[in-house]
Amino acid sequence: METTATYTVGEVARLAGVSVRTLHHYDRIGLLSAPDRSEGGYRRYGEAELERLHRIRSYAELGFSLEAIAGLLDDPGIDSVAHLRRQEALLGERIGRLERMRDAVRLTLEAEEMGIKLTPEERFEVFGTDDPAEHAAEAEERWGETDAYRESQRRASTYSKSD
Repeated sequence: METTATYTVGEVARLAGVSVRTLHHYDRIGLLSAPDRSEGGYRRYGEAELERLHRIRSYAELGFSLEAIAGLLDDPGIDSVAHLRRQEALLGERIGRLERMRDAVRLTLEAEEMGIKLTPEERFEVFGTDDPAEHAAEAEERWGETDAYRESQRRASTYSKSD
């Protein structure tokens, strides 16, 4: 009989670049639980948990809250390919924003070196208009059925213009 590889909490922490304390926190909040325990009572993680942790780390790197990540990962209508496609699209958007920001920094540097004073509009155009309504329909389509989305909408409804 073939045995499935399992990993201790320390091994998983080293593999994933997180602390043992982080893994314990994920277990406490139900985001990533170890399905098995060793004879000594220590957590043991399998391949499925490593895959889930990879998704957690990817979404966290993209700026998602742990609550939102849990909602995404626990959505039965989303498979691993859909998660990867979503992450790829989000990374593409982030890369585009970073490239625009780099270009603006280069422009600002060039202007500084040439002694040219940029207008306030030129200085801040790198940040775009950031109109949340522009992406509202897409966000609702992607995440509208999740608790995290509903909570986000509830919170956002209390924001003032300065928020």
